[in-house]
Amino acid sequence: MDQILILLFFYFLILYSIMGYGRIFTLINSNYQASSFDSLLGLAILIFISYLTNIFFPHNYLHNSIIILLGLIVFIYDFRQNFFKRRKEIKDLTIIFSIIFMGLLMYKNHDDFFYYHFPYTIILTEFEKVFGLGNLNHGFRTPSSIFYLNSLFYLPGIKYFFLNGGAVYIFGFSNFILYNVIRDQLIKKDFSHILFLSILSLLYINTSFPRLSEHGTDRSALILIFLMSIFYLKSLNYEKKKLDQKYFTNYYTKLVILFAIIISLKAFYIIYSIIFLLWFFQISKFFKLNSLINLVLKNYYTYLILIFFIFTIFTTFTNTGCLIYPARFTCFENLSWAIPLQQVDQMYLWYEQWSKGGAGPNFRVENPEVYVANFNWVSNWIDVYFFNKVSDNILVITTISIITIFLFRYNQSKIKIKKYNYKFFYLLILLLTLEWFCNHPALRYGGYTLLALIFFIPISVYLSMYKFDYLITKKKIYLILLLAIIIFVSRNISRIDKEFEQYGYNPFNKAFFYLNKDGFILNDLVKVEYKNKRKNTRFLVIKK
Repeated sequence: MDQILILLFFYFLILYSIMGYGRIFTLINSNYQASSFDSLLGLAILIFISYLTNIFFPHNYLHNSIIILLGLIVFIYDFRQNFFKRRKEIKDLTIIFSIIFMGLLMYKNHDDFFYYHFPYTIILTEFEKVFGLGNLNHGFRTPSSIFYLNSLFYLPGIKYFFLNGGAVYIFGFSNFILYNVIRDQLIKKDFSHILFLSILSLLYINTSFPRLSEHGTDRSALILIFLMSIFYLKSLNYEKKKLDQKYFTNYYTKLVILFAIIISLKAFYIIYSIIFLLWFFQISKFFKLNSLINLVLKNYYTYLILIFFIFTIFTTFTNTGCLIYPARFTCFENLSWAIPLQQVDQMYLWYEQWSKGGAGPNFRVENPEVYVANFNWVSNWIDVYFFNKVSDNILVITTISIITIFLFRYNQSKIKIKKYNYKFFYLLILLLTLEWFCNHPALRYGGYTLLALIFFIPISVYLSMYKFDYLITKKKIYLILLLAIIIFVSRNISRIDKEFEQYGYNPFNKAFFYLNKDGFILNDLVKVEYKNKRKNTRFLVIKK
């Protein structure tokens, strides 16, 4: 029982500290408008702090205690100054995270956790910046900001047992933001496609991603892409009489925060920068060129995304000697810590082979170079991956869509079609899906979100064509929210029950996840020698 209380205490302690960092701008800028997005802003600030400080310091107990304490001080100060404004928000967040806490009770993390997530995070808690980490573990070659965020949760009392907490907060804050979008649309009696897309997204996230132990880095990024899509479309759902530069600045800020976190979670998602280009193209008719440039250059959040991009590239470079791994043309093999180009080529082929169904835990195809070329992989991918992973995901999407259409369309009268500005964005989603299928057709590499949006966007527009009774629709929306909670809770109860039967896991007895005595084991053939310690810069020299 002691462990579950310790976990619960640090869970909410860190939550309120993150919220404190999200309120920093309200202290330094009196014109700053607080919003539900401040929760994600708090995460972004902590990721930035983690990247920056690890260049000079290990994230040990002292470092992390100071960081978390500072956030708590800001949270308490802001709460006392704005009690009546903040109490409902804090109440809603506390309720949401109380429900989600069940997902944090786990015996077993995902398969990659002890392979490279946990050891990478441990290294951050024990050492300042180390060059050449990619030589120790293949997983270290594609680092994620979630490792840096998790390293801040290494605290006295909880020790290593909350180093999987980052995904929980991203999941919780995303649910909180979606709930606020739905609530705001309902208050305004705005039954547009934004309302229904938010409902579908919230239901899908809690249905498809309820097991937080399996989130890793990919699902966190995919959840945020749902939010990015909603706010992209919401920004174009404007009323001309309310339109001004401040309107687009508000949405630009939200899109920047989301995109900054997304690319830091997985550098691969830099491909989604095309969404920004399309957004600027679509709003350019409202601005002169100088005004559009000012929108970007005079917004300090622009520099947030720039800093995140620099840190993402810098971390990959210091781990592998490549700016973007495993893109061969970005690698510098002559550096002492660099990954040999032969290995870079092998890993590039391996990632493509794996994502196209040519490899798994128990099998490998012969001649992978031939397999990945000219769509030779399609028939095997359909056999080993489409059935049943992609097909099961499409079944979930279809079921959610049918339930939502039936619930909201039933007994409603049709109204005049309102024109929504979504077609360019939808075309972009289709193009990104084509790119996904041709190059990396694994659901974790974008497929979950892209396939869902292909269904959800037109369904949302279709439902917005109907006239709705406010009170009846409100009841239906709360029914959907209740359904999402029931699905999340029931699937986690089922998981905990299976873990009890298989591993004897009882959260009321021992709530922490399983951790063997060694924590993690590096290859016995690898010896690590550190040089230049006086400069606080450590280069890994690998000797076999």
